[in-house]
Amino acid sequence: MHYIIDGYNVINSSDKFSASSLKERRKRLIEFIQSCSPHGSFRNSVTVVFDSKSKNPYESYSYNKSHVSEIEIIFSDGILSADDIIAELVDESKNPYEITVVTNDKGLRRRTSSGGAKHETVEAFLVKDFKTKNIKRAKEYFDNGEKDIINGEFKKLWLKK
Repeated sequence: MHYIIDGYNVINSSDKFSASSLKERRKRLIEFIQSCSPHGSFRNSVTVVFDSKSKNPYESYSYNKSHVSEIEIIFSDGILSADDIIAELVDESKNPYEITVVTNDKGLRRRTSSGGAKHETVEAFLVKDFKTKNIKRAKEYFDNGEKDIINGEFKKLWLKK
């Protein structure tokens, strides 16, 4: 699965990424993705796309790519917007059904759904962080014997045995 994240849409949709500068907010998003692995399996890839206007909007008709660890970072450049780049990535993909676009932007969802991409809301994407942390915390806190006892108690309650 390839996750394409509408960067500014995500950081502007949550207080989780609040900071004094835009650069710091972007950094917090990248750190979130790195530390919590919300994209799941190590076989999944992540691309984060941000809008960026050059001094001369007609200077270029493309974008700039870089990487932080295994995360691809794209900044729009010239007259293309982040939405244009995301739609282009979906349209040019050999298998768009393996792409999940993370955004709350309804217009972008419409543009990319015709190409076959799946969609995930920002809220659903951020919840993955809590699931991961809870699983890690449970593994650290309980040993297998305690887990069996608790599961047995739940079975009695839920299955009325």
